[in-house]
Amino acid sequence: MKLFLVLLFLFDSNAYAVDYEKYIKRMKTEVNRLLGKEVEKTSLFDMPKLPVVETDSTSIGVYNKDGKIHSQGLAFNKLSDEAKRAYRVAFLRELYPAVRGAEINTNEIVQGINILEQGGTREGVYRSLVLSTEYMRLETYEEKPNEALVAFTISYGVKYLGLQFDTKQIGKLNLWGIKRIIVGKTLDILDAFPSNGKDLYKWYAILSEELSKKYSGLWKNKTRLNQSIEYHHSWAQKVPFQQIKSEVIVKIHKVMNSL
Repeated sequence: MKLFLVLLFLFDSNAYAVDYEKYIKRMKTEVNRLLGKEVEKTSLFDMPKLPVVETDSTSIGVYNKDGKIHSQGLAFNKLSDEAKRAYRVAFLRELYPAVRGAEINTNEIVQGINILEQGGTREGVYRSLVLSTEYMRLETYEEKPNEALVAFTISYGVKYLGLQFDTKQIGKLNLWGIKRIIVGKTLDILDAFPSNGKDLYKWYAILSEELSKKYSGLWKNKTRLNQSIEYHHSWAQKVPFQQIKSEVIVKIHKVMNSL
């Protein structure tokens, strides 16, 4: 009887006038719920179309700060300077070991904080780290990547970057070189997404859900451990764009280190 009433409600005279397909979808969802079946994920979390990264060196599009992704993060922006500094120090303490495999020292913390508090970005701190002489030295080590690292790189490139890396070429690099290339191209993709954030949030949610499930043993905080794609989608809409970037930077480095 309940099922009949549901169907009757969904197919009233207004349904045809509004959106026939929408009501068909609602009917299927409700029927599955009544029958105790798991409701399938909606298309909200299908992988968005990956943007084309701008390669024109004269383009200034990356400097355009219009759009939702550049104005979000109100809660963080309202924090006191002291509270913001605590978050920044935590970021630096996590970034350095994940990226270069060594703990950060006091001088580096002071330098990083100065950069961030004078208008520098988390991405900027990261890029300066991988472009440093010390990191370049790490890339010279003769250390072939194992099969797991190569497989992850190839798979990640196709799914999240829209790139097909050559296995032989990847095999000529070591872990440090591969990480710098992959994360650099990832940051380029994040900048290339439309600034309304719609596709960026989906991309981030899909990646975060996958990493939370496949590499659950790596994560120590509740945010990264959460396996709900809806949670990550919501989280990405609340924090500053630079925090999204720093999460992606740290998580990819940690995963690749573990391989």
